[in-house]
Amino acid sequence: MNRAERPRIGDIAREAGLSTAAVSYALNNRPGVSTQTRGRILAVAARLGWSPHDAARRLSSTRTETIGLVIGRSAEVVATEPFFGSFTAGVSEVLSGEGHSLTLQVVPDVDTEMSTLEKWWARRAVDGVLLLDPRTDDPRIRLVEELGLPTVVAGGPVDSASVTSVWTDDDTGMRDAVAHLASLGHRHFARITEPATLLHSHNRTAAMLAALRDAGLPDPTILELGATPGSAASLTHRLLDQRVRPTVILCDNDLVGITVLSTLVDRGLEVPRDISLMVWDDSLLCQRMSPSLSAMRRDVLSYGAQSARALLDILRGAPPSTELHSIPDFIARASTGPV
Repeated sequence: MNRAERPRIGDIAREAGLSTAAVSYALNNRPGVSTQTRGRILAVAARLGWSPHDAARRLSSTRTETIGLVIGRSAEVVATEPFFGSFTAGVSEVLSGEGHSLTLQVVPDVDTEMSTLEKWWARRAVDGVLLLDPRTDDPRIRLVEELGLPTVVAGGPVDSASVTSVWTDDDTGMRDAVAHLASLGHRHFARITEPATLLHSHNRTAAMLAALRDAGLPDPTILELGATPGSAASLTHRLLDQRVRPTVILCDNDLVGITVLSTLVDRGLEVPRDISLMVWDDSLLCQRMSPSLSAMRRDVLSYGAQSARALLDILRGAPPSTELHSIPDFIARASTGPV
């Protein structure tokens, strides 16, 4: 009987009146539920005709010493955004030091991510996975819970009892950035953001709105990027054509910030005399631009390393947890100045 024909973990959870996480723990013989609850779950599973997939049985008894990282972004973005290279390098350094390998796959969307995760699970290709870019309603979390696939999400934190989150406090970081910019006299803020379905983008926007309202300042203009960083150019033109121009633009990553800077220069504006600019995730690109870009800094290399260590801890029997990596620091450079 194949996986599509047999009861799913969600079916067992509904029948037992328990969470999918609890059912996953019990069926995969992992700690996290009591002996009584485990017995109840196994009884319900047997009654519904559930039996483990052969690959899942092998996974419980044999380790591959391989970790999977699937990135659901365009190849162009992954190749050019410094975040992905730094994060992956941090992961790889830890894994190689522990005798593990890294399987990396770049795919265009969430649906393909999920197909990849299911394929890895069915083929016993990896012991566990790292996920990036958590969503506000993330189907990947439900999937790995159901599969019983050990998982660490870099970002969040996510709402799951069976998945570990390693996250950075974007809320505090954004509030600190707004406070600094407001102290320079900025009143009209704009933000060029990645899709609002991405949890980090959602959290940063919410923090920015809250910080501005707490300070008695107008709500910002928020524009959402298209599929590529290059779409930032058209959004910048839209901002500049408004009746009231922003005095400062905050961007969700360094490549977007560089595109915005180039567009401002093309429009004959001087940064920061005419308009200030700040980006998320400091990088060498930010430091080498002219003017150099003010940025929110977090150590992405160590972010990847901590995420990898958290996953190895889970594979050694540690319970899922929520780990704060850092609060991003505002690095003031030449692209921000007083109004």
